[in-house]
Amino acid sequence: MAVAEESWTKKYLGEVLGVFVLVFLGDSFVAYAVAGGKNGFLAGLLGAGFFWGFAVTLAIYACGAVSGAHLNPAVTLALALRRGFPWARVPGYIGGQVVGAFLGAAGVSFVWNGLIYNYEHTAKPVIDRGGSNGIESGLIFSANWPHPLLIGHNAAALQQDPWWVGAGTEIIITAILVITVLGIIEDRIPSAANVAPLAIGIVVAALVGLFAPIEMASLNPARDFGPRLWMLVVGYGTNAIPGPNFNILITTLMPLIGGPLGAYIYDYIVHQHLPVPVGPDVAEVPATEERARVTRTCPVS
Repeated sequence: MAVAEESWTKKYLGEVLGVFVLVFLGDSFVAYAVAGGKNGFLAGLLGAGFFWGFAVTLAIYACGAVSGAHLNPAVTLALALRRGFPWARVPGYIGGQVVGAFLGAAGVSFVWNGLIYNYEHTAKPVIDRGGSNGIESGLIFSANWPHPLLIGHNAAALQQDPWWVGAGTEIIITAILVITVLGIIEDRIPSAANVAPLAIGIVVAALVGLFAPIEMASLNPARDFGPRLWMLVVGYGTNAIPGPNFNILITTLMPLIGGPLGAYIYDYIVHQHLPVPVGPDVAEVPATEERARVTRTCPVS
């Protein structure tokens, strides 16, 4: 059955809502952790992983019933390549995801701007958003390679964490994300689909908690690129796009490789070997009816 145009509009808006929830909650944790000083969260990257995981779970609950909660261009691209998601709808979904991330970053600025401003102006030296150290507050909004506060953003940092490590890490962890998502929602066997929001949140928590020191575990081009657009609005300049060391190539583009790669790996190793579902929602066609259908469609035998 064809989907009405207004229904697809609702799906796009669902993605806007879901990614807004994701970025607003996730980046709010980062804002308080980075700018809160001694009053900030002291749970470190493990805490960051858990909070991003919670944000993903809540975002899925927020919009899953309307849009399916892709929330991520890498996931949308993988589903278009391997699960028949309509290619004509891919731009609308990705556009909605980027808009939601932009609005989420704007919401973070609205709520946390006083704390961020104080952090920037009490730092030694003072943080200049458009200057060489601007990314030290800019990381509140977008992912970065390398992690500016844990590894640094100068030449010495690039020796510790060269670009191919950042790029490879982002591809691998996004592939793992998509592999596990497809396994969780697998329709050919009983699975964890009924607890998918929580299960997917746990996956994200693990990946962020473990791999954030390398390139802040972007996993999601919209979660990275939308806030970068907001960073341009609030004065980060080239620290937003293309980012120090052109890090946008790592954190925005590499997940678009990792997502489809993960889908192909999952289908080759797992999905194609599973039985086609048969149950109350998948009726078997009687043999006599099938023979009659073949005879009608193939009169020459």
